[in-house]
Amino acid sequence: MKKILILGHRSFVATSLYEKLIAAGHEVDCFSRGEETRNQDIVGGNLSNIATNKFLKQEYDIVINYVILKDKGVVENIEFLKSLVDFCTVKNVKRLIHFSSIMVYDNNEPFIDETTAIEKNTFKTGYGEVKIAVDYYLMSLANLPFSISFIRPGYVLAKDRPCPFVKRLPLGITIIKGDKRSKQPIVKREDIHQALINMVNEGSHELVYLFVPNKEVTKYGYAKEHFGGILVPLPKWLLLGFSKMFLRLNLIKKSFYVRIEGMYIESKYNSKKTEEVLNIKF
Repeated sequence: MKKILILGHRSFVATSLYEKLIAAGHEVDCFSRGEETRNQDIVGGNLSNIATNKFLKQEYDIVINYVILKDKGVVENIEFLKSLVDFCTVKNVKRLIHFSSIMVYDNNEPFIDETTAIEKNTFKTGYGEVKIAVDYYLMSLANLPFSISFIRPGYVLAKDRPCPFVKRLPLGITIIKGDKRSKQPIVKREDIHQALINMVNEGSHELVYLFVPNKEVTKYGYAKEHFGGILVPLPKWLLLGFSKMFLRLNLIKKSFYVRIEGMYIESKYNSKKTEEVLNIKF
C-alpha cells in the first residue's frame, strides 16, 4: 500500500482514478482549490501554500499532478510548481508523477519516443507554451530528495469528450482539421489509469512515459473508422501555403502560423518502451 495524493482530481483525465487506486489497495487523498478543509479523502486549500495545509497527511509516497492553471501564464504556473516542490520536500514524497503533454514536442519533429528532446524557443502560446515552460523548470532542478516522472499523453478520449480534429456537419459530412497524412494520437482515459496503476504497483521509475498508441493512425484514418460518411480533409498546401504567405507579409503572428502548422503534424510516435515497462498496450 502506498500513500498517494492526486492534485487536480476533478480534471477530465483524472476522473475515476481515485476509485481505481483505492480498489488497488492504496491510501489516496485528493486536493482541490478552495477553503482549507477536509471532507473524508478530499482536502481543500490554496495551491500557493499547499506545503503548510494542516489537513494533508504528514507524509506521502507519491504525488500525481494534473494541475495546470489554464487561466494563468507561464510565471504563475511555475510559481505553483515551486510550491509543489516545497510540498514534496516537506512531506518526504518519494516520487512526483507530473502530467505533461505531447504538445511539448516540436511540430516538425520527425520521430518521437521517450528520449526525444522537447521544443526550445517556442512560438506556441497558451497551453502548449505553459507545458513546455513547466517541463523545463522541473528538468532544471537538481539534487531533489524525490524523483520526477513526466507523463506525455496524446489527446485523451472518453465517451463524454468529443474528438478535437473533426467537425460534424449535416448530410453526413465531416470536416477533418488536417490532411490525409496529419496525425493526432488518441489515447483512452481508462488506459492511462491502468498505466498509472501499473506504474505505482510495480515501482517503475522512468523519466518520461509516452502514452500514445503504437499505430500509424492518421486523423483521416481515425475519422474513416469512427465517423464514416463524406470526409473532407483540409489541404495542407492551401492552408499552410497561405499562412506562410501571410506570415511573410506580417499579416499574421508567428504564434498563429504555429497553430495552423500544428494541424499538419506527421511525426512518427514510438511508445514501445513505455508499453514494455508498464506491460500495457495503448
